[in-house]
Amino acid sequence: MTLDFQRVVDLYAGTLLRLLLKPLAALLGRILRRRHELGVCSNLTFLKLHGGGSLAIAYPALLGLRRSAHIRRMRIVTTPGVEPFARVLGIFDEILVIRDRTASQLLLSSASAIAKLFRSDALVDLEIHSRLSNVFCLLTCARNRIGFYASDASRRTNLSTHLVFCNPSGKVYECYDRVARLFGATVPDMEECSRYFRRSLGVTEERGTGASGAIGLAPTCSELRKERMLRPAEWVEIVRRKRCAAAAELHLLGGEFERQPLEELAGLLRAAFPEARVTNQAGRRPLAESLRQVAQLREVVCVDSAMLHFARLLGTPVTSYWGPSDPQTLLRPTAVPLDEIHYEKISCSPCVYATRVAPCRGNNVCMRLACNPEAPVDRNPIWPRVA
Repeated sequence: MTLDFQRVVDLYAGTLLRLLLKPLAALLGRILRRRHELGVCSNLTFLKLHGGGSLAIAYPALLGLRRSAHIRRMRIVTTPGVEPFARVLGIFDEILVIRDRTASQLLLSSASAIAKLFRSDALVDLEIHSRLSNVFCLLTCARNRIGFYASDASRRTNLSTHLVFCNPSGKVYECYDRVARLFGATVPDMEECSRYFRRSLGVTEERGTGASGAIGLAPTCSELRKERMLRPAEWVEIVRRKRCAAAAELHLLGGEFERQPLEELAGLLRAAFPEARVTNQAGRRPLAESLRQVAQLREVVCVDSAMLHFARLLGTPVTSYWGPSDPQTLLRPTAVPLDEIHYEKISCSPCVYATRVAPCRGNNVCMRLACNPEAPVDRNPIWPRVA
């Protein structure tokens, strides 16, 4: 199923099921009067279906929970696209995968996961904007169901037992941290998380001591909002302006499905910088091995993507370009500054969580300005509505 189709199903089916189930959930809550004390939970499950980079952002909160004395087991329910990111964290004891390629797979694997989680201790829904994920958590009958709300809490009342406010224009990582503190966990800082994550990957060198002078380029992102991406010609200009080709090695980073578009970019870079060795690494290695390589790079140049957040978690210096999303809401502060951020806020930015369809319909002038603040584009565009 395509992402757009999943969004439509989530909107209509999720809204209908929430309306139908909410009165029943309220009635059972009054009858059963179950105790909802999070401090005594020993088994904790997370639900994250889209966006592997979110798990990297949440890593300090997850690590804090993993270290809690009373939490003995942590699981995650996810999809095949996010599973590699969940696995590479080394945090979870069990990973339950919901297959979403077809509607029948989605229904069967969801039912199987609900059966395994039935009447579990606690289930945390990390899908802030999803309706069906809310329904999924309710159907597990978990004693504690922790969810987020962005505007009207009444829509999720009774469906969730604990609600955490998530300001769409606020800092997302603080929402994850609040969940960890609900369970009495202490959230470690980014430096401690980086050391722990590098050790779990088998990276023995301290950050900054790697022998590699190579630079990684991560030009792609997930399907959640393709407007975050730059044009190939802009990447050539970025490499020229930053003098990345002087490193002699440029590694293009991405997943298996991004190999072909990155090969086209590799061709442009080889033609523009014949002195540099350009390698398309997309899909060639398992994620863990790719991250070990990222840990040895001199720098990663990227857009807002999972690779950005994992590179920061590894302590690798990052240059990032932003437009549809706001770096202040996603980049957790570090004691050692490792970020070079390019972001020019315009009237319609950020739009990622404000609307399902970007107002520019793909003509992302915000990314033009991120590359070149002097670009001759309108900083206050009036986008025509397409019927």
